Amino acid sequence: MTLAPGDSVQDFSARSDDGTPVQLSAYVGRRMLLFFPNVTSTHCQMQARRYQTLEGEFAALGVQLLGVSVDSRSVQSSFRELCRLSFPLISDGDHALGEQLGVLTQTEDGAVTYARRTTFLIGTDGRVARRWDDVNPNTNAAEVLAGLLAS
Repeated sequence: MTLAPGDSVQDFSARSDDGTPVQLSAYVGRRMLLFFPNVTSTHCQMQARRYQTLEGEFAALGVQLLGVSVDSRSVQSSFRELCRLSFPLISDGDHALGEQLGVLTQTEDGAVTYARRTTFLIGTDGRVARRWDDVNPNTNAAEVLAGLLAS
């Protein structure tokens, strides 16, 4: 199943890289932007840094940034330090959130499951407001911000 604009996101419960519980229901009334970096990829490091650079502008628009990764919390913690991120990184090691949003895929041999480069804006009502697929990690953050400013 792939969630599209207008679809409700089921409440989820996960842990951030520092072990803090994160639930969708805790953000009701705020907008959330979910993007899926693979923490071992240099392209995803660049994408995360671009979001970090614009984090204040997203916050001014009432948007909470959340990175989601199928990587372990310990690997995410290293990613946070490397990229100097201030927003939460959610561990989706059980793939529950990725499956719900419909972003998971596998390598050809089926040995590795990972999330496709997709970004979601979740509205204050818990529904998908916008979705960006096959994003360019170099320009994704700026394109999303420009889209939010234009709407």
